[in-house]
Amino acid sequence: MTNMAGLRIDGPVSEILLNDPDRRNALSAPVFDDLERCLDDVEASVASGRSHVLRLRGAGTAFCAGFDLDAMANDGALPSFLDRLGSCCLRLRRLDAVVVAEVHGPAVAGGCAIVSACDLVLAGPDARFGYPVHRLGISPAVSMPTLVPAVESGGAREMMLGGRLIDAGTAHRLGLVHHLFDDRETLARGTDALVGRLAAMDGPTLAETKRFLNQLDGTDDDERFRATLEASIARGRSDEATTMIAAIHERT
Repeated sequence: MTNMAGLRIDGPVSEILLNDPDRRNALSAPVFDDLERCLDDVEASVASGRSHVLRLRGAGTAFCAGFDLDAMANDGALPSFLDRLGSCCLRLRRLDAVVVAEVHGPAVAGGCAIVSACDLVLAGPDARFGYPVHRLGISPAVSMPTLVPAVESGGAREMMLGGRLIDAGTAHRLGLVHHLFDDRETLARGTDALVGRLAAMDGPTLAETKRFLNQLDGTDDDERFRATLEASIARGRSDEATTMIAAIHERT
């Protein structure tokens, strides 16, 4: 069976590949299962002093297209998916390693939440970001603790409330994307170069610097993550969300 998320560790660099390209790496139970196992192994590698950089990317034409709509409509998986997404985002932000996202294609809804939890974001021109989830009765609040510090306040409000996707250039201007590349090949080379520079740096110093940054932007505050996650889950359990998800699913 193909792993829906795979891990490769090469000295100081760990790499997680979201690997369900036929479904644009949509977050399903199998994807979460494998992603969580990968994060377990990365955390162990970091704790042992072996790794201090994590590269995160997606196979195929997308980084991550959000939650699996079939599972939400047929299995009532939305509350569980939100809980697992919140946990993954918290783990990425608290990991004592620099997390680098290499983004091509859609990084929407849950995919955008994962990107916002990373430390450095590199994107190609086809990358798209946003939270077009209101039509499903879903609140993107779970992503607020990491999106708001990444994007200036007005831009974060527009992304959270506007329900539209933004392109890579707009995400770069807002601060969500840190480095923008002309095509997928140069994106990969640019990510290679950045990861290589980070790998040559002192891991404990980078970890300490990241912890200070988390203190300054408030992402060391467990309550922020808990409250916004609970708000998203409460909305996801509502009758309105169930009805809206079923209606969208029937039309797809």
